[in-house]
Amino acid sequence: MDLERDYGLTVSSLQPHAGGFATDGWVADEQWFVKMWKAGEQPIGLELLGELHALGLPVVEPVRTVQGDLFALDGERAYAVFPYIQGRTATWDDWRVAAQALRQVHEVPLKVDLPAADVSEPWIAELGRNLHHPWIKDRADDVAAAIERLHGVRARLEPVRDVVCHTDMHGLNLLIDDAGEVAAILDWENAVIGPREFDVWVGADGNELGEFLNAYGADDLDLDHLEFALLARGLRDMSARVLNNVDRPGVDTWGFDRIARLDTDLDVFRAYCS
Repeated sequence: MDLERDYGLTVSSLQPHAGGFATDGWVADEQWFVKMWKAGEQPIGLELLGELHALGLPVVEPVRTVQGDLFALDGERAYAVFPYIQGRTATWDDWRVAAQALRQVHEVPLKVDLPAADVSEPWIAELGRNLHHPWIKDRADDVAAAIERLHGVRARLEPVRDVVCHTDMHGLNLLIDDAGEVAAILDWENAVIGPREFDVWVGADGNELGEFLNAYGADDLDLDHLEFALLARGLRDMSARVLNNVDRPGVDTWGFDRIARLDTDLDVFRAYCS
């Protein structure tokens, strides 16, 4: 990358920083965060960040290039530059502020340009065609049963109230400042307009689901949408690893383990549903 050519920035230090599942990151002079996508992939939703920031959410806008664009190219890889925000990634000990930040997202007006939530789940369908993969073939019946259950739940879904959904409000996507508050909500690439349940499910990945829902102020949730969201996330994360042959342990942690505790999680959610 050439930060001076593309952004007019002269930096003396560029240090690697934890990126995401599909991106790499660097910190430049403790002032800028550089996010680079995999070869051939294009950034999604960078325009949205300014809209969300204008609505009062703790969202970091990308810096414009010298040409006025929101990202630049380094060979076949796109990269964008953001102001560097000091903070640490959230843990499940931060469940209270995470839940409150999620509620804040859901209360913003629907004045942003986002697609509607899509429940077709093409990657899960592809997973169903790859049950012979060595990472899942010994439990192929469990995967097939979970996919069949997803189809059944999808057929029961009824319209519910839509909100702005981040869809991935995990700890790595929350920065916490020294005061223990949310400094920034990151990675909006998969944001949609959809049911609250497509975000609220994330509380089930921690150890304080009931407390998380209380801090969020959950009431009148829809159990079918929650079941769909929990199943879809487990199968989708399994699919991403199986089909790309990456993160073998994650197939269990983010796939099989989530599916195995589905009914236990739904029992907790049930008290917050209409």
